[in-house]
Amino acid sequence: MGRFVLTNLERELMDFIWDHHDPLTVNDILELCTERSWSENYLPIMLGSLKRKGAIVACGMKQYGTQYARKFRPTCSREEYYIQLALNGGVDTNSFAKAAVAMAAKVSVEKRENLIRQLEDILSAFDKENGEEENDG
Repeated sequence: MGRFVLTNLERELMDFIWDHHDPLTVNDILELCTERSWSENYLPIMLGSLKRKGAIVACGMKQYGTQYARKFRPTCSREEYYIQLALNGGVDTNSFAKAAVAMAAKVSVEKRENLIRQLEDILSAFDKENGEEENDG
């Protein structure tokens, strides 16, 4: 994953792309994105900017009648993007741990317990993916 920083409008478009797990064409975005009315002329410019930054890649074609449109997919997940931003901003792993604790302190007990369960599940899955065994004693 390359290093890139998104503008507010690019981030809005990337949020939409991240939320849709399949590659999208300009036409797909215009049809599916009902909460935002992207201009038919401006959207290709935005996608070109995202492509130049390395945020998306072309990954095939989709036929519309007698014409073809390029499909695009993100090069990283939303979480990977925000991690990259934080790391580029000088945040280290200790800061991430402190941020998780600070987040837990700001929510209700029920949400805090859910957050802790999610973090434990994520760490457990990470350990399994990396061949690390759990030791309970």
